[in-house]
Amino acid sequence: MSEGLGPEGGHSQPAPTITVQDLSDRPAHTPLDRITPVEQVSGVVEETSPSSTSSFELVDMEPAPPLYQPVQPHWFYCRRVDSKDVWLPFSREDSERLEQALSTAGEEEVVVAVEGERYDVRVRERQRYAVYWEQGPSEVRRCTWFYKGDKDTRYMPYPEEFSTNLEEAYMIAVTLDEWKRKLDFPSGETVILHNPKLIMQYQPITLQDEWVSSPSEQTRPRTVKRGVDNITAEIPDGEPETIDHLVFMVHGIGPACDIRFRSIIQCVNDFRSASLSLLGSHYRRGQEEGRVGRVEFLPVNWHSALHGDATGVDEDIQRITLPSISRLRHFTNDTLLDLFFYNSPTYCQTIVDTVASEVNKLHSLFKHRHPEFTGAVSVVGHSLGQ
Repeated sequence: MSEGLGPEGGHSQPAPTITVQDLSDRPAHTPLDRITPVEQVSGVVEETSPSSTSSFELVDMEPAPPLYQPVQPHWFYCRRVDSKDVWLPFSREDSERLEQALSTAGEEEVVVAVEGERYDVRVRERQRYAVYWEQGPSEVRRCTWFYKGDKDTRYMPYPEEFSTNLEEAYMIAVTLDEWKRKLDFPSGETVILHNPKLIMQYQPITLQDEWVSSPSEQTRPRTVKRGVDNITAEIPDGEPETIDHLVFMVHGIGPACDIRFRSIIQCVNDFRSASLSLLGSHYRRGQEEGRVGRVEFLPVNWHSALHGDATGVDEDIQRITLPSISRLRHFTNDTLLDLFFYNSPTYCQTIVDTVASEVNKLHSLFKHRHPEFTGAVSVVGHSLGQ
């Protein structure tokens, strides 16, 4: 969005203009919530005689809980899926570690290992980095407020600065018990707090940004929710810290590893998820007693080393490739030619050396991050040619 209020917005913005609209016809009066609790109680005590035997004296006066409770944040990370940004929640354990690191870090950068220590999060930078494979950094966000349009399948988190403004307005509305509060943001968005359960965001008609998928949806309000517990988010279970088995998965010919043309990293993620699911369903008691740990799967990628700029193979192939049927020829160059490379004495040795070097590097890095590991180590082939 032009003013930084979109899901990826990170620009600073002025504070919103907050106005109060009272749509009810109730007469004007001094609200009780503007009288301090001490004044309310003292008024009742003055009307009661010291010798009275009313039920007031028989009831223990316990302090009422505060009306406003701070929102509990949950940390999310952004993943690119089918050319769209999808925000996924960390496990509760990882989210609590990130929140604790933020509260104790001060001004220094703190790195927190998450998702079985396969990723590192730089808390101040709000970025998530892969440890064992090449992958671009992804944005991390401390989320408290969420929105969802009519055609959205899941709630999306607001930027942190936007959420802070919403939380301040919500706190004022709850404390004063004054709803129908209207927040006007400089970029034109309007959020109305109708009541604690109904909060809506309205788009200006002339606004054109990444939140709007079609002109007909510009005036449709978006549902706003406070806190991750009020949205339908599938928060993953945390992974056991103990690892009993380390498995290196080596892909076959080509960069695609299944019929959906996914990478070895994506396929290995499925193996890991299936393994955790089986452990939870068949060895739950052993896990609870600490006798059974999990299996860690790590991908071994040799295709990029063979087809990189260092060998010049792709450049030579591209020079002799015909321009017709580009998709088929691209698939052939990336996949079927690996068969001929493996039968070539020169490139076969390159493949073998790359696999061995990658396995040794990953094993050394894994032992550095898990020095207590004493389990078994296996190598598994996956996809075509294995």
